[in-house]
Formats: sequence, C-alpha cells, structure tokens
Amino acid sequence: MGVKTETIHQLTIPTPFPVGPVHAYLIEGEMVTLVDTGPLTEEGKCSLVEQLKKLGYQMKDIEQVILTHHHPDHVGLAGLFQEHSTLIGHRYLRPWLLKDPTFFKKYEVFFGQFYQRHGMEEAVLEKMKKTSKSYMSFVEKTDIHITVNHGDQVPGLSGWKVMEVPGHAQDHIMIVREQDQVAIGADVLLATISSNALLEAPMEGTVRPKTLLQYRRSLQLLKDEGISTLMPGHGTLIKDVGTLVDQRLEAHDKRALAIKKILSDRKMSANDISFELFKEKHIKQPELTFSETFGHLDLLVERQEVIVEEVDGLIYFKNE
Repeated sequence: MGVKTETIHQLTIPTPFPVGPVHAYLIEGEMVTLVDTGPLTEEGKCSLVEQLKKLGYQMKDIEQVILTHHHPDHVGLAGLFQEHSTLIGHRYLRPWLLKDPTFFKKYEVFFGQFYQRHGMEEAVLEKMKKTSKSYMSFVEKTDIHITVNHGDQVPGLSGWKVMEVPGHAQDHIMIVREQDQVAIGADVLLATISSNALLEAPMEGTVRPKTLLQYRRSLQLLKDEGISTLMPGHGTLIKDVGTLVDQRLEAHDKRALAIKKILSDRKMSANDISFELFKEKHIKQPELTFSETFGHLDLLVERQEVIVEEVDGLIYFKNE
C-alpha cells in the first residue's frame, strides 16, 4: 500500500500460541519503522530476519520500533533492536519489558487474592502462575526509549498519530495515518475472532481496570475516528470497521444476557459462572475464560442488572 513515497509491508511471523501467526508491519517512510516484532523464539527470529532481508533490510537498518502492547507475540523480539533502534511504546509497557520483579510480585499477590475471593481453587491458581511465567519467557528483557500518549504524533512518521485503545491490554496503542484513516491496530479489532479484554492488576496509584468497559470504549473510538482500513495483529485486513465494531458490541450484549440466564435466581461466584458458561474450556484455559466472564459481570454491574454480595470474604453475583 503506497501513499506518496510511504509503503507499508505486512510481515507474518509464526508463534507458539493458540492464536497462530502474528502480523508485524514495516513502514518505509521518513524513518524505517517496524510495528511489533513477533515472539522470542528461534523460528520467530528467523522468520522476521528473512522477511526483512527480502525487503532489502537487515535488523540494524530498522530505525525505530513501535510496540503496540506487552503480549509476547507482539514484543518478544524487541530486545534485538535495543542497541540500534529507538523503541517506542506506552508508559505501562515498561515494567513488562523490564521484567521488573517488584511489579510481577505485586501482580501475583493481587491476582492470588482476587481469584480466591471469586471462587478459584488453589490448584488452579498455581497452574495459572506457571502459565503466566512461561508466557513471559517469550519476551527478551529490554526497555523503551520513548513513551507516547493518546493524540501524540508518531515520532519519525509525519501525519501519523497515536491512539490509546486499552481493554485487550492496558498499554495497548495503535497508530493512524490521518491522511486516509488507515490504522495499524494490533489486537484492538480482529476479523474472525474477538479480542479478549484480559484482566490486569491495577498500576501503581490506580484501581482495578474494568477491561471490557474500556475495550468497548476503544471499539467505539474506532467508529468515531472513522477508521477506513485496519491492519490487524492477526488475520485479514479489515475494511468495514464500523460494521465489525457493531457486531462485537452486540456479541458482548448477548454474552451478558447468557450470564443473566445462568444466574437466574441464584447467587454464584465468578468462577462458577465461568465454568457454566465455558465448561471444559474453563478448565483448560481458566485465565482466558475468567477474564471473559468477569468483563461481562463488570458490564452487568455497570448497567445495574447484577448486584454484588460479599459473604465470609467471598464475592457472589446475583440478578438485580
């Protein structure tokens, strides 16, 4: 895709994760810019190097790397560019890339207490801790050089702006070319699967983010901005952004209704609701299914359709 002398190339990099391959993007503009990197695996590195080579670049030729959010399939190889490129991202990305032990410990403590209060069993908690640590092993420790905020111009890319789109991740950003409203959106919106609004612990001095509510606002922002074409982190190019956003928002409403039906006249923990909603999938991927369930409980509480009760330190939900 070319505008004047600016060209965007999609690079598709294999990952070891269920989501499948991830897209990074090389922008040949004022500065040679890479958006996301793929995971820290030998296969991922070889794929990235080979695709850059086919376009006439070595890794040292990449002048800057924009990192959309902290998930390993997007930032795992960022450390390879640390010495010769400028790394750019949201301020909340830093502790993830730095693998800050204090940050990770606070995270572990927060979720240990949080999940227990919502009915998660100790054995499942231990399994989730191991999964989380394994997941972050696909990221090379590094740091960003420049932090960006919503509305900022993208350094080295005139006519591109930064948009903060939290929900899937607290540090999620995307970049938009204002001339034609083309966006590189990572995981904010995907063509064939819905992005999970993953639960995250509160950052220092903040309260727990209600991630699905955030995500819905981010989706609405895509419509309000009139994004014409969205280049995603996975799957196919998205042209009719507004229609897909409406479908995703409607799907949230349907899932919220399904939870109300599960609750019926009972009071239940979030963990029990999640099991009834997802069955075996909840046992296999509790961190994903619990996030999905809890996000919709946040939505129902916000709409005053469900109320929260605490009994002996445990949290229950019931229909209003």
